[in-house]
Formats: sequence, C-alpha cells, structure tokens
Amino acid sequence: MKTGASDPFDDDGNEISETEPTDSETTTEESTEPVTPENNTRQINRADLPLILRRDTVKDERESVHQLFVQDSTDGRAKDAERELESIIGDDIYRLDAREAIYLAGMRNLDTAADILREWGYDL
Repeated sequence: MKTGASDPFDDDGNEISETEPTDSETTTEESTEPVTPENNTRQINRADLPLILRRDTVKDERESVHQLFVQDSTDGRAKDAERELESIIGDDIYRLDAREAIYLAGMRNLDTAADILREWGYDL
C-alpha cells in the first residue's frame, strides 16, 4: 500500500465505515489537543509590577512636566542627594526617579519644608 493511503479494512478484515472514526483516529485527535498546566502558572498583569519593571522608558507614566529653577547651592545639594540615594539603594538610579523620590519625600515631611521657607524669610 502506498504511504499515506488508508486501509479500508480493520485488523480482522471488516470494512471500516468512513463516518465512524477508528481508534487510532480518535487517539490522534485527543493527542493533538493542547496540554495546559493546571493552575500552576498565573498571567502577570503589567500594572501589578513595580514602576521600574513595567515601563519602557524613564518618562513612561510621567505626563506632567515640572520645570524647576533652583539656586546654585540647591543644585549642588540635589546632585549630592542623588548620588547618596544610589549609595543607599545600591544601584544606579535614573535622575528623574531620584528627583521625584526626593520631591515626594519633601511632601511627606512638610515640617522640614516649612523650616526652609522660614529660613528664606516667609514668616516675617
């Protein structure tokens, strides 16, 4: 018999109906179904990841631009603070991330910000 041709008779010599699948056809169909693990994997939602892992660029999720003009002494202290943050974290930090973290830290500690404003004469 040619390769790929089907035998119209089963092993006992009985004619096989074309409408009824043989055992081998049934087995083949079952074995071609995709095997899926049972609840041992979980789809990760990108929004559930920490900011540093879910974004493609440092500007992702930063649609607001805050231009900040600072005194020379503040600029120097900001650069020192960024380097110190890298030392504390033990890894390189994007400048935008460091600046925003410092900005947020100031919001959490408004008493210190008020003290600085008083030094600048805001309570006269």
